[in-house]
Amino acid sequence: MGPRWRLARHLPVWLAALALAGCGSGTTPPTTTAAARAAAAKPPNPAEARLRTMVNAVPGHKPTTLPVQVKFDLRDRPQVAQPLDIELVIVPLSAAVDSVSGSIEADEGLDLVDGASIPATDRPVEGVPIEHNLKVLPTRDGIFTFRVTITVDSAGQTSSDTFSMPLIAGAGITAPPKPAAAPAGKSRATPSKTAALQ
Repeated sequence: MGPRWRLARHLPVWLAALALAGCGSGTTPPTTTAAARAAAAKPPNPAEARLRTMVNAVPGHKPTTLPVQVKFDLRDRPQVAQPLDIELVIVPLSAAVDSVSGSIEADEGLDLVDGASIPATDRPVEGVPIEHNLKVLPTRDGIFTFRVTITVDSAGQTSSDTFSMPLIAGAGITAPPKPAAAPAGKSRATPSKTAALQ
């Protein structure tokens, strides 16, 4: 009876020790679980979601030395003789940027109707998109390129780079017409050298 009594006397202590050991062996605290659920339930940022759907412009220098990212989006399918709205976004990637400005040009056959100049934005916020809208007019079918030259002032220095963006209007580039075949049974005779000597 003595050993059993001692076992029964110390049993609650052992059970408590086992419970504490189990709590420290990988169990997630309630506060951590609640924080994880709150982070998962947080709605996405609409601006970030919008940027992910836009197309990156191609810099003239790879990688570009400018602390900006340029993206664009066509509002509609480009059609010949139909004005087209284009959304352009410039994202500053550094807090040291003092000013951002730009100008836009396009290939022949793609007229710039509006928005050829991007006004300067002073002290832009890092990561906050600078939006600019332009309007173009394709005058014929083809594959065109419009380019934006971005100028950045930072720490007393001015630097520029040109970003290119493609646009396919109408049917794009059509295949050249095939040369007409000669009628069957008729061939153009070529005089031989012997006949020419006679």
